[in-house]
Amino acid sequence: MRIIKIIINVLTTLIIVLGGVFLILYVCGFIPYVVLSGSMEPTIKTGSLCFINKNAKIKSIKENDIIAFKLNNGTLVTHRAIKIDKKGIITKGDRNKEPDGTLVVNNNYVGKNILWIPKIGYIVMAFQTTKGKIIIIVTILILFISGLLFGDNKKIEK
Repeated sequence: MRIIKIIINVLTTLIIVLGGVFLILYVCGFIPYVVLSGSMEPTIKTGSLCFINKNAKIKSIKENDIIAFKLNNGTLVTHRAIKIDKKGIITKGDRNKEPDGTLVVNNNYVGKNILWIPKIGYIVMAFQTTKGKIIIIVTILILFISGLLFGDNKKIEK
C-alpha cells in the first residue's frame, strides 16, 4: 500500500512540475516545438524538442545563430543564419548544400532557437495523437482515483 502511495505521489508531482515548467516557459515567450526533418543534423537531430525565444528581436541575430522562421505555407523551419544584410537573413540547414530560398525578414521571423533536447520530441509527438491523448486522460484519472482511494486517511485527533 505504501509503495502505491509513493508511485502516485511521484507521478502526480512529475506531471504538475512538467506542466508548470512548460506553462511558465510559454508565458515568458519560449515556445516548444518538435523538429521533423534532418536538415540541421548533426547539430539538431530529427525528433528533438526545441525551444524558440520569441522575445529575441530579429536585429539581435548574428551569423551562426540558429533561428526559427515560417515559410509561405506556414511551415516552421529552424536553420542557421549564414549571412545578414539590409534585405534580411539568409539561412541554411547544416546538412543542406545550398542556402534556403526564403529570405528571413520581420514578417516571417519567429525567434531564436535557444535549446534543444534530442529524442524528447518523439514523446511529445506520441502524446499529440488520439491514442496519446487518451493515455494522458486515463493516466490522470487513474492518479486522481488512486489518490482518493489510497490517500491519507489519518483521523484528526482531539
